[in-house]
Amino acid sequence: MHDYRYNGVNRFGKRVNGEMQAANAQDLEQRLKLAKVELISYKTRSPGLFSKVGKKRILRRDVITITMQFRQLLKAGVSLMDIIDDLRQSYENDAVKEMLSSIYEAMEGGESFSGALSGYEKEFGKVYIPLVAIGEQTGQLETILENLEQMLKWEESLASKAKKVMIYPSIVGTVVIAVVLLMMIFVVPEVMKFVKEMGGELGFATQALVVTSDFVRENIILILLFPFAAWFGIKYFLKKSTRFKVKFDASIFKIKVIGPVLYKLKIARIANSLAIMYAAGMSFTNALRMSVNVANNAYLEQKVERAIRLIEEGLPINEAFTEAEVFPSMAIRMVKVGELSGNMDQALRNVSEFYDNEAKETIEKIEPAVEPALTVVMAFIVGWVMMAVLGPIYDTISKVQ
Repeated sequence: MHDYRYNGVNRFGKRVNGEMQAANAQDLEQRLKLAKVELISYKTRSPGLFSKVGKKRILRRDVITITMQFRQLLKAGVSLMDIIDDLRQSYENDAVKEMLSSIYEAMEGGESFSGALSGYEKEFGKVYIPLVAIGEQTGQLETILENLEQMLKWEESLASKAKKVMIYPSIVGTVVIAVVLLMMIFVVPEVMKFVKEMGGELGFATQALVVTSDFVRENIILILLFPFAAWFGIKYFLKKSTRFKVKFDASIFKIKVIGPVLYKLKIARIANSLAIMYAAGMSFTNALRMSVNVANNAYLEQKVERAIRLIEEGLPINEAFTEAEVFPSMAIRMVKVGELSGNMDQALRNVSEFYDNEAKETIEKIEPAVEPALTVVMAFIVGWVMMAVLGPIYDTISKVQ
C-alpha cells in the first residue's frame, strides 16, 4: 500500500486535495471515483523517518506461504476473490493483512489479479507479477503459482546458504574489532604508564602497540564514523552513478572465495527464472530481460542487455551469450544443446541446477575452514597484544626483584 497526495474535482466542480492510501495509481483513481472525485494529479508521499520503525515487514517466507495457499485453494475450486478475502481476515502479520486487503479492494474495483499485485512489486519481485499475468491470460494460473512457489522456496534456500557463510565471520570479526579497540583505548595506556613509571624498556612490538593505541585514541570518533560514512557514500554513488554501480557490482565477483560463490548463485537464479518464464510462453528476449532483475546486479544486467541486442540482430542465443560473456562456458554449452534440441527451458533448468550444486559444494568446503582461519587471526592479534604488554611487565618485575 502506498501513500498518495492528490488533487481532484468533486461532483460540485470544486477543487479538492488530500491524502489517500492505494495499491497503485489505477487503484487511487478507482477509490476517488467511489468518493465522487475526479483525479487531476497525484504524487507519492514519502514516508517519515520513523514511520517504519516497529512495523512488521513482508518477508519472502510470507510470499511463499501466500503463494502456496493461493495454489492449494485454487486447486480445490475456491474462487480467487474468496481466497484473498479469507486470507486477509485470518493472517496474523498486519503488513500482509493490509496488503491482501488492498489487493482485494483493487480487484473488487475491477482490477485484474496481476494488476492488483503491481502495487507490491517490491514484495513479490519483478518476475512474479508478469508470470501471474501470463497465467491469467492463458488460464494456467494454478501451474504458474506452483512454479513460482518452487522458485521462491529455492531462492529462500539460496539466501540461507549465503547467510550461513557470512554470519559467523561477521559476528567474530565484529567481536575481535570491538575487543581490540577497547584494549587500545583503556588497557594499553594504563599498562604502558605502569611500565614507564617502573623504568621498563619498550621493545619493537610494544612500541608498535603504543603507536597503534595512540592513533586509535586520537582518532576514535573518525574510526567509528568511517564504516557509516563509507556505507552511506557507497549507497549514494550506487544510486547516482550507473557506471559506479556496474564497477561496484563487478568487483563483488572478484572478492576471494566469496565472489565466485555469489557469481554462481546469481547465474543459478537467472537461469531458473528464465526457464520458468520461457516455459510459460514469454518470448526469450523478454524473459531474459526480466530474469536478470532477480540477480540485482548492474554488471550482469549490462551483459544481458548486450546479449539481447545481439539476439535481436539475429545471432543464435549461444553465440550471443558467448559474445556478451553472460554465462560461463559450461552454461553456454548447455544452452547450445537446448537451442539445438528445441528444449531450451530444460537446458536452463540444468544450468540452474548445475551452478546451484557448484555453489553448495563450495559453501560446504568453505564453512569448516572459516572457524579455524578466524581462530588463527584472533590468536595472532591477541598474541601480539599479550606479548607487547606482558613482555615489558615481566622485564620490569625481574629488574625489581
